[in-house]
Amino acid sequence: MENKSTMVDISEITTMYLPVSKKKARKFISLYLEPKRIGNRLFVEREKLEALLSNPDRVEFPLNM
Repeated sequence: MENKSTMVDISEITTMYLPVSKKKARKFISLYLEPKRIGNRLFVEREKLEALLSNPDRVEFPLNM
């Protein structure tokens, strides 16, 4: 079993979960999750991110405000 941290930062989100720019990833997590700022970095809970992305009822994630 692989040890994974409970929090994920923008760099890990863009490499492992969402192949988008960091700017779009920051907008995504600020719209759909509760980011925590630690220093100059944004973090989200891995469990909530994976639950959001694997939700079968959710197909699109519009980034328009």
